[in-house]
Amino acid sequence: MFRVLASGPQALFQDAGRSGYMSSGVSPSGAFDRASAVQANRVVGNAPGATVVEILFGGFSVEALTAATVVFTGTNALVHVELPNGYQYIEYTHTIIDVQPGTRLTLDSAQQGLRTYFAVRGGFAAPQVLGSASTDMLSAIGPDQLRVGDTLVVGTDVSGPGWYSWVRDCAPVRAMTNTVTLGVIPGPREEWFTAESVERFYSEPFEVSSESNRIGIRVHGEQPLERALAGEIASEGMVRGSIQVPPSGFPVLFGVDHPVTGGYPVIGVLDWCSSDCTAQLRPGDIVRFRRVVAE
Repeated sequence: MFRVLASGPQALFQDAGRSGYMSSGVSPSGAFDRASAVQANRVVGNAPGATVVEILFGGFSVEALTAATVVFTGTNALVHVELPNGYQYIEYTHTIIDVQPGTRLTLDSAQQGLRTYFAVRGGFAAPQVLGSASTDMLSAIGPDQLRVGDTLVVGTDVSGPGWYSWVRDCAPVRAMTNTVTLGVIPGPREEWFTAESVERFYSEPFEVSSESNRIGIRVHGEQPLERALAGEIASEGMVRGSIQVPPSGFPVLFGVDHPVTGGYPVIGVLDWCSSDCTAQLRPGDIVRFRRVVAE
């Protein structure tokens, strides 16, 4: 069990999400960077979809009320550890940490990446809505954002022995850089854009806007993408990773809390790994798009 001492800009319970409700207007939600959340759980021996805490940027601090084994994954950041006797030392993300009652953990601001996943052996026992403990920021479904004074209860979602006792760290699931290339499956509305705009979409860099969150990530290029067809399309179903182009001509990459319908043309859809990668994009990062063939 833990008590929250500082929540940072945003700290949310997340798990594998709530599938099967898009027809009712509810997106799956869940951990934005699925690979990093699964890694955190596997490192401490949990089921892959056990509930974790998704932390935006850093500034998150907890005090252990019981003994536990924890790990932080997803970003490169320092973890400050203060023992009950006052002794302090520094660990890092992707390192297993054993804590005793009274130990305080503070996640520093991320040096690379944006979202950190905090996992405890056993997972967190959080209230569920529609079969998931995930917080959906668009639909306002799921537990509230974590706040100072909240208690984090440890669950029993253990599936294995955890990491080998002589191995106390793990490598990040991907390299962290300020320039990334994202794989895009073309369509379904690529023909709505001029050939020149499509060519620029796949050849020119885009910069991540500060107007980005779990719902969508806005990117800006040197020039807006131009349409070849006039008018509007009827609203149609959307999926995570859809790249919708509103009238501004600058793409929006749909995140994990995306709306389930949209009325702007979708020039392409991010592949699975690239969609995960967008969870770690920071304002000012540069992205390029690469055409891929769906298998």
